[in-house]
Amino acid sequence: MLRRPAGRAAVAAAVMLAAVVAAGAVGDPSGLLAPVGGRGLPPLGAGGVYRWAPLLVGLPVLLAAAVMPILTIGASRAKRPAWWVFLITWTSVVGAAALATAVTGLAAAAPLTGPHLPVGLTLRFAFATSGFAALKFLLAGPLVAAAAALAYRFGPADEAADDPDRSVPVAGFAMAVMFVVVTLAAVTFGASWWRGGPAGYAFTGALLAPSASAGPVGYLCGLAVFLGVFGVTVRAMRRRLANPAPTVVAVTVWSAATVAGLATGVVCAVGAALSSPAGPADGPDSWWIGTTLLSAGTGIGYGTTVGLIAAVVAGAAWRWRAALAAVPRRRLVAAPVVVLLAALPLLIRSYAAPAPRPVAPVAAAEGMQRLHLLPAPDTGGLPVIGDVTGRQVILRGVNVNQLIDYHLRDPAIPATEPLTDADFAQIAAMGFNVVRLGMSWSRLQPRRGEFDQAYLQQISTAVAQAKAHGVYVVLDMHQDAWGNALAKPDEQCGGGTSPTTGWDGAPAWATVTDGTAHCQFLARDLAPAVATAFGNFYTDRDGIQSELVRTWAFVARAFANEPAVAGYDLLNEPGIGANPPISSGLLLGRYYDAAITAIREAEQAGQGFAHLVFFEPSVLWSGLAFDVTPPPGFTDDRQLVFAPHPYSESITMDQGFGLTIASIERNLTVSARAAAAYGAAYWPGEWGWFGDPAVDGAKVARFGAAQDRLGIGGAFWVWKQGCGSPETGPDAKTSGNLAKIDCVTGAPIVPPTGFSQPLTRAYPRAFPGRLETLTADPVNGTLTFAATADTEANCELDIWVPGEAPVRLATQGVTGAASAQVPGGWQVTGCARGTYTVTVTR
Repeated sequence: MLRRPAGRAAVAAAVMLAAVVAAGAVGDPSGLLAPVGGRGLPPLGAGGVYRWAPLLVGLPVLLAAAVMPILTIGASRAKRPAWWVFLITWTSVVGAAALATAVTGLAAAAPLTGPHLPVGLTLRFAFATSGFAALKFLLAGPLVAAAAALAYRFGPADEAADDPDRSVPVAGFAMAVMFVVVTLAAVTFGASWWRGGPAGYAFTGALLAPSASAGPVGYLCGLAVFLGVFGVTVRAMRRRLANPAPTVVAVTVWSAATVAGLATGVVCAVGAALSSPAGPADGPDSWWIGTTLLSAGTGIGYGTTVGLIAAVVAGAAWRWRAALAAVPRRRLVAAPVVVLLAALPLLIRSYAAPAPRPVAPVAAAEGMQRLHLLPAPDTGGLPVIGDVTGRQVILRGVNVNQLIDYHLRDPAIPATEPLTDADFAQIAAMGFNVVRLGMSWSRLQPRRGEFDQAYLQQISTAVAQAKAHGVYVVLDMHQDAWGNALAKPDEQCGGGTSPTTGWDGAPAWATVTDGTAHCQFLARDLAPAVATAFGNFYTDRDGIQSELVRTWAFVARAFANEPAVAGYDLLNEPGIGANPPISSGLLLGRYYDAAITAIREAEQAGQGFAHLVFFEPSVLWSGLAFDVTPPPGFTDDRQLVFAPHPYSESITMDQGFGLTIASIERNLTVSARAAAAYGAAYWPGEWGWFGDPAVDGAKVARFGAAQDRLGIGGAFWVWKQGCGSPETGPDAKTSGNLAKIDCVTGAPIVPPTGFSQPLTRAYPRAFPGRLETLTADPVNGTLTFAATADTEANCELDIWVPGEAPVRLATQGVTGAASAQVPGGWQVTGCARGTYTVTVTR
C-alpha cells in the first residue's frame, strides 16, 4: 500500500487524524473542542454504550470514512496534483466527522429508545446535529489534509497513470440522482432540518434552503445553490477520475454533497445575518458568529446525510448504467420532473408547530386563578400564559433560593437566608406576582427510595405564604454543576483548571462520576466529573433518572389541586453530559417527557389539573446565548413554557473575551423564536446582573424594555443570597444583588435603586384579551398598553403601578376604571372589552 501514492496518503491521513483526536482528548480541558472526550474524561469505563460508543464506534467510522475517498478515488490511477489530494482529504475529514458523530449518537441513544424516545426522532436528531461536531474538523482538517498531500507528493509514483475518460456522463447522472433525493428529503426529514429543528431559531427572514419549511421560493433557491455547488464539485472531481467504478461514483457523490451542504449553510448564514440586523433599541452584538456556526453545522449535517443516501442510490444504479442508457432520454429527464410535481403540494404546505387547544373560559373562582396556556392570537405567534377565566397573565418576579441545599464552604456561615412570610410580603410590595422557588433533589430524596416529608412541608408552607400575598410559585428543581457531593477542594488540578467547589442539586447516592477529574475549566459545568455525572443521569444508569422522575411525581401529587403553583421547572440549567448534543439535547428531551408523564399521572391521581411545565435548554444557552436544544416533538404535552436563562451582557462566557455574541434584546428575541418551534410560551426563568447597580441598572432597564415589547415576564436572580453561598466570595462584605445582606452584621440592605426601579416598573398583571403594545417608564412610574379582548373572557383588569404618588388614568374601552393604594404602590382595576387602551400617569 505504501508504494502507491494513494495508499501513502491514506495512511498519513489516518495517522494524523488519530493524532488530532488524541491531542484533543488529552489537551482540551473543557471537553467542548475535543473530538473525543476531554481532559479527565476516560474514553472507556462503566456506563454502557453511551460511554464507549465514541471510541469503539465513532473513532473507527471517523478513520474509515476519512481515508475511503482517498483510497477509492486513488484507485483510478489518474494523474492528480497534491493540492487536489489536499482538498479531497479535507472534505473527507469533515464529512467523516459528521457521519461518525451521527453513528455514535445513534449507538449511544439506541438502548434508550422507547416510549419517551421514538426511533424516528432519534434518527433525525442524530443526523441533523452531526454537522456541529464536524465544524471542529473543519478547522483541524487542513492538518490532516497537509499530511496526506505531502505523503502523496513525495515517494514512489504509480508506474502508469490512466487519463480520465470524459465520455462517461458521471456529472449528469449524479445530478439527476441528487435532485430526486433532495426533493424527497425536502418534504420528509428535511422539512424540519432548518426551521423547526433543534437550531431552527437561528434561521429568520428569507430562508434559502432545500426544505419545505423555506416555502416554494426559498426551496427552489436553496435547491439551486445546493445542486449548483454539487454539480460544479462533481465535474471538478470527474476531470481527474479514470473509468469510475460504482464505488468511485458513490464516494464522489458523497464528497460533493458535503461541500454543497457547507456552501448551503454559508448562504443561510449570510441570509440570517442580513435578515436580523440589530434594531434601533438593541445593543450592539456579533450575532453573526452564532448564526454562522449554527448555519454551517446544519448545512454540513444536511449535505452529509443526503449525500450518504444519494451515494448508496448512485453506486447501486451505476452498476446498471448500460440498462439505463437504453432508456429514452425523454423518460430519464421526465423522472425528476415527476418527483418534483408529486412533492409540490407538500412544498407549498405551511408548517406550523403544535399549539395548545383553545379552552372555553370559566367563571372566576375565589382567590387565585388556575393558570394554563392560551393559544397564539395569530398564525406564527406565541401562546401566552393565561388563567382559566381567559385573561392573559404576565408573570414577573424573582428567584428565591432560600430552600436550596447548597454546599457549605464554611459550616459556620449559612449558605441561605431563612424564608419567611415577610419575604413574600416584601416581594408582593415590589409588584411581583411570581417567585421561582428553588428546591433540591438532595433534600427531597436524601436516601434512595425515601422522600422527606418535612422538606416537602417547607415547600408547602412557602407556597401557602406566597398564595396569601397573591404570588404564584414556579417550583424549580434546582441544580448547579450537578450537586454538592462533587466538592473536592483538595483535588490536584493543572493546565489552567481548578478544583470543583461543590454546588447544589443531586443527592450523593445519585452522584456517579466513575473516577473522573474534579477540575473545572472556565466554568463550573466544564468539569469532567460534572459531565460524567450528567451522562450517567441522561442514560438512567442504575435508575438514577427514574428516581428523579419519581421525585417529580411525589411533588406533583402534593400540589395537584393547588392553583397558586403556576407550574414545574423540570431541571435548572441541565449539564451538557459527556456526549453533547446527544446528551444535552436528545436525551435531555427524553428525561423531560418522562418527567412530564409522571407529573400528569400524579395530577390525575390527586384529582387535580394540568399545571404548566417549564423546560430549559442546556447550561450552554446560559453561557453562550445559543445551543442545540431538545428536538421539537420531544413530548406531546401542550402546556409547555420555554424557560431559558438569557444572561447576555451579564455572565455569558463571551464577556470574558470582551465580546457580545447576542445582545440583551437579541437573546430575548431569539429565545422567543425557539419557543415558537415547540408551540410553547416563553418565560425567561432566570436572568440578572451582579455588578454595580449604578452601572448595570441601565442593562436591567434595557432588559425590562425588551420584556415589555415582547409582552413577557420573567424571574430576576436572586431575591436573597446567604453569605455562605458558593456564589459569594469568602471575603465579601455583602451578599446578593437585590435584597442584599450585610455579611458583617447580618442586617438586610435596602434594594438598590439601580435594580429595583426597573424591576418594579408598572405592568398589567392580568388582563382580558391579547396584548398589542406595552411601554412603561420605570423612572416616572407611568404606563401605556393596548389590547384586544374577547367578549367571552373575564373582563377584569389587574394593573400594578409602583410608588406612593397618586395615579391618573386615561382609558378607552374600559368601564369602571379605578385605582386603590396597596403596599408598595397602586392597583388599577376596571372592566375592558373589545379593543382598549390604558394610560397611567402621575
